[in-house]
Amino acid sequence: MKGVEGNVNAIDPDRLRQTIMTEDDFLEALFKRMPLPPGDLVIPPGDDCAGFRSADGGILLIAVDQVVEGRHFLDEGPFTASPRQVGRKLLARNLSDIAAMGGTPLYCLSSVALGSRHDTAWLDRFFDGMLELCRRWETHLIGGDLARGAERTVASLTIVGRAGERQVLRRSGARAGDGFWATGVFGRSFATAHHLDFEPRIEEGRWLAERGLSRAMIDVSDGLLIDAGRLCRASGVGLFLDPGTVPRRSGDTTLQEALTDGEDYELLFAVSKENEERLRRDWPFRGLPLTRLGEFRSAPSPGVFDLGGKPLDTEGARGWDHFSR
Repeated sequence: MKGVEGNVNAIDPDRLRQTIMTEDDFLEALFKRMPLPPGDLVIPPGDDCAGFRSADGGILLIAVDQVVEGRHFLDEGPFTASPRQVGRKLLARNLSDIAAMGGTPLYCLSSVALGSRHDTAWLDRFFDGMLELCRRWETHLIGGDLARGAERTVASLTIVGRAGERQVLRRSGARAGDGFWATGVFGRSFATAHHLDFEPRIEEGRWLAERGLSRAMIDVSDGLLIDAGRLCRASGVGLFLDPGTVPRRSGDTTLQEALTDGEDYELLFAVSKENEERLRRDWPFRGLPLTRLGEFRSAPSPGVFDLGGKPLDTEGARGWDHFSR
């Protein structure tokens, strides 16, 4: 990767390796070292998708995600995932990123490095699950790569979608005074197998974007707290969350699980005060809970706080972080 001009070249990668503690810290430092983006890149790194301006005036959305055996799915024990479930999950994770931008999925490419415990019969069923979801969302698998890996299977998927230029939703649009809303319920995603069979909120995200009801949005992959915090930092505001309003997946789901377990793949979004009643009135997805969890306000530093101003998204209490596990 080529260097960039100016002070960015002065960053010492060896020093960064010693000081970076979290995934977000690493990515922030990496973005500073990357080449300046081309002019047609209108959504740079830092959102759920990158975005390029297309010839017809819309925005092409591009995202990539992966599943790793032993991390995102298990191949033995009581929580074993079938190959169909693994293939479905890989695509669904990427569809959720498109949903968070208010977009429509179009194409995808997938690469798989097959681990020692999996054969081509497993791989065939893996693609059965992926292609079934492709057909449902009219998303076309147009290429990829296959390899024999080491001990564990690792699969990656890159997705391409589209959104209208004035409809695309980013993380950076929340303003002080906006309400903080969420779809669905939270917590115990792994224990209930929700992480394998969740429904990406494509229709809901597109509905919010097309009607101009949301100003900023993100999907919940790593946990409600950590992802809400990312929305706050991108927007430069604080979120004052009422923990008692957080809807839990089951009666025995604890508040901590609801806030930090992750892999819920619900939408978190900001709604201006003048649009909140319209949102309540017009929400058409009657089987899906819609909950106001708090309010964005000005704060000395961006982050998530309880109603008394106590920080909630503190280190170690936010959610999933690959670099701290």
